[in-house]
Amino acid sequence: MAVWQYLLIVVPEDSIDNNYECIFKNNKTKFLPETDVFWKNFNGDIPSIISELDQIIPKANWGNETYLNWKGNGQNEEDNDACICLNDDKTKIEEFQFRIDLRKPSNITNILQSILNLCEKHNLVLIDLKGKIFEPELEDVLGSIKASNAISFISDPVKYFENLSI
Repeated sequence: MAVWQYLLIVVPEDSIDNNYECIFKNNKTKFLPETDVFWKNFNGDIPSIISELDQIIPKANWGNETYLNWKGNGQNEEDNDACICLNDDKTKIEEFQFRIDLRKPSNITNILQSILNLCEKHNLVLIDLKGKIFEPELEDVLGSIKASNAISFISDPVKYFENLSI
């Protein structure tokens, strides 16, 4: 993950229950927790989600039938990407996350907003790296973006790296 990218995890809205506390809030590892439990009862239109994401970010030239990837043009400061992991028979999502390149405002107004629209249409919510849950509305996500390491780096790269050594 590039330092200028902002990551959001996507899960079905109706999957957020008491298990959320156990999975995200109590995660003591340096890694993102597994999210497949959130997708267990999701009966949404997976092909539609994939097709809509194809319209937002170009499909990457890696992955396979169960590990789907999308990647924007990093050379044009459009280093946006997404990943959807499916189960072996491709009937269930096990993971869905995406990253937005914050170096270019159009990535927020176009790419992020389009993904938020997709999430709203399919009753999906977002979780940031701190475990905060967001409705798929730009106003809700902007506070997390402003407090992110990505914005800190973009605003003042030297200060960002100096703060790492503290």
